Amino acid sequence: MDREPVAWRVMEQGWSVVSSDGIEVGKLDQITGDIEGDIFDGITVGDGGTVLTRAKYVPAEHVARIWRGEIVLGLSAEDARSLEVYRAPVSKPLAELAPLDGQQGRADELGSGRWLGGGFWRVFRGGRF
Repeated sequence: MDREPVAWRVMEQGWSVVSSDGIEVGKLDQITGDIEGDIFDGITVGDGGTVLTRAKYVPAEHVARIWRGEIVLGLSAEDARSLEVYRAPVSKPLAELAPLDGQQGRADELGSGRWLGGGFWRVFRGGRF
């Protein structure tokens, strides 16, 4: 029985990512894009869970096929190894994150949640903005 391709929205973290020459180059870490706008930008590929390695970014144009449980790249294993490390986009310019006039942005304010609306501190405690 032949496998049928699936849509990019079906992909799940941990799926195998395979080069065009059939070598597994990693596991799916994230999907980049905009689900609401149906825009597939690419994927990030990690080693399947080691915290010390950095995921590589694969632009959508290098994703050749998507099967359930496996993503095939249009790149050789050698080319996949040379992909750039993924850097998440910054949602706000740094200038917008600076304390307002009259606020110091001191370390004691970080813990209180006053600086940056508490969001900065929550990131490091596992919360969300």
